[in-house]
Amino acid sequence: MINIENAYLSKLIIHRVGNKMLEDGLTLSDELVSLSDAYLSSLGGPLLAPFGKEDLLYNFYHDTDVNLNVMFTRCKKIFRSVDEEFIDASVTSAKELYELMQNPKLHGGEFWVAYFKGIVVDDEETDAVAFYLMDERKNFVKLYNKETNYAIEMQSGTDPSGFLSGCLICNMALDEGFIVSATGKSKSLDLRMWMDSFMILKQNIDSFYRTQMAMRMCKDFVMEKMPEEFETTRPDQAELLNKSMEFFKASDEFALKGFQEDVLKQPELKDSFTHFAKQYSREQDLNMGENFLVNERAVKKMARHFKSVIKLDANFHIYVHGKREWIERGFDENRKLNFYKTFFEKED
Repeated sequence: MINIENAYLSKLIIHRVGNKMLEDGLTLSDELVSLSDAYLSSLGGPLLAPFGKEDLLYNFYHDTDVNLNVMFTRCKKIFRSVDEEFIDASVTSAKELYELMQNPKLHGGEFWVAYFKGIVVDDEETDAVAFYLMDERKNFVKLYNKETNYAIEMQSGTDPSGFLSGCLICNMALDEGFIVSATGKSKSLDLRMWMDSFMILKQNIDSFYRTQMAMRMCKDFVMEKMPEEFETTRPDQAELLNKSMEFFKASDEFALKGFQEDVLKQPELKDSFTHFAKQYSREQDLNMGENFLVNERAVKKMARHFKSVIKLDANFHIYVHGKREWIERGFDENRKLNFYKTFFEKED
């Protein structure tokens, strides 16, 4: 995760990138934004805040060689000589983004390029360059204090934390394609173009991502694969989801064998899971057989997907937290309806 607590903005330039297909135009700046230290400080926080909430990280990518990724090589030049390269690199990036604006549904806007110092990743301090596309202008009220009353004036401006798409490239892990945080309006066409065509990013394979994928694999096995191969009830699945969650919470390291022994236990389940994990690894292009450190933040984020709830029509939800043997399923021949019978010691 990226720590932005002590980071600060040192350079900023803004261009205007419209939608080329709509002939919206391109306006380029040839100088940095002139701001006092106080304004730079107040702008840096909102520009960085969304990245501080992102756990998933990325790397620049190319099918054959990451050095052929133009944004990667451009960022590399910026980090090597920021004073000489920053403005030219921002102009070239704006032009390339404009050429990608070939879909009328893509939003144009102000293209901000910023340079930050004091970014911390995995306890290591470094610099970062950030690219933003701001598409929304908002009205705000400016107050004037007069002797007897207040006067107001409506003005239009940009919320620096409300950008459409943004990437923060940290000067770390050069051989892997830098460490990149990406954020924006989720599932939007603009964000997909930004990540897949403009930046060209792939997932960074760190402990957060591995933990997240392992938990998804285990859940998919319980909820999807088990009913295909075994006679499985929803209470059985709820019990295994609970045990899976307990396993990840208690484990410092994930190992397939450990999960099989502690959670699945039955030989036929363990064999089925072995085959499922191999197939999952191929589909995700990720070796799930490798041991890795469990990421606590990923476990907390995935916990909401492991809720053991049995939903009965639109009338009842049964939350199962344990004691599988205290819940039974049956069928009422007279009413022609299924039922669950639960046992308990006391009622609160």
